[in-house]
Amino acid sequence: MKIEIKGPIINDADQWIYDYFAIPATSPGKVNTAIDRALRNQDGELLVVVNSGGGSVFSAAEIYTALKSFNGKVKVQIVGMAASAASVISMAGQHVEMSPVAQLMIHNASTGAWGDYNEMDATSEFLQKVNQTITNAYRAKTSKTEVELLQMMNRTTWMTASEAKENGFIDAIMFENELDAVASIEHPSLVEGAIPKSVLDQLRQQLKVDPVNSITQNERGSQKMDLETLKNEHPELVNQIEKAAVNNERQRIQDIENISQPGTETIVNKAKFETGASAADTAMEILKAQKEQTQQQLQNRIADAKPLNQIEASEAPTPNQDAEVDNLIDGIL
Repeated sequence: MKIEIKGPIINDADQWIYDYFAIPATSPGKVNTAIDRALRNQDGELLVVVNSGGGSVFSAAEIYTALKSFNGKVKVQIVGMAASAASVISMAGQHVEMSPVAQLMIHNASTGAWGDYNEMDATSEFLQKVNQTITNAYRAKTSKTEVELLQMMNRTTWMTASEAKENGFIDAIMFENELDAVASIEHPSLVEGAIPKSVLDQLRQQLKVDPVNSITQNERGSQKMDLETLKNEHPELVNQIEKAAVNNERQRIQDIENISQPGTETIVNKAKFETGASAADTAMEILKAQKEQTQQQLQNRIADAKPLNQIEASEAPTPNQDAEVDNLIDGIL
């Protein structure tokens, strides 16, 4: 059974909103549904594919617990990014492997707070306890101490596949035997950003009880709103969503341009304007193309050298023979 951890990690109450707009997102309920399906089918193995910039730490904790409780094998593949809360989920795998062009990131938990110093002190204490609970998932996988992990989280640590393996966060690097080089970026941006809370709140209120369309959360399955109606009735909301989509697309293209190299223009342009591939997938295509090109160049050199192998070696002239030639020339002159 394949389970995809894509987009932001969200709570169950917001999942339908993301689904409504076909935006990738992962909630505990979505994962639990997939696990229940695996149990009904008597599937003894879960393949968890991760490409997420993180999100709700408590939703991630619920997903982590559900995967760890599965009575079977759990294999995790980090194919793009496992950042923040998504890195916690990744630690649930009995076997965790990572694409050579992926990134893993751990950092301190964060939240917003408002109030006097008592409220701020309480929030600080709360976040420190959250950090400690997060380290439990990392400790079980890496065998690192809590102090070591808290230090890594405190400085926001990004890890390539080789660094993640060295630190014990993963067990293997995907395609390790096929690729001789790994492309990575120092400070990648999040692949899938969460919808801003203000937009979610506004959307929830408008769709939960809409005086014009009488659309409620319970009725949304039987009544559908097309894009044109949504634009006419909620122009500000559509404008916010369109801006977010444009920004995400701009970032995707920028990430692809950052990994482009001379000779890879065809692959880069295809990813940017045709397939919509991510920067991670494009980097993999570039690496494969470079490997094939290197192999072809080697074959060409071997073919070019074949005529040289057919030339018979002749005996080099001895010093005496050189002297005889010189004397003969002198006599003629």
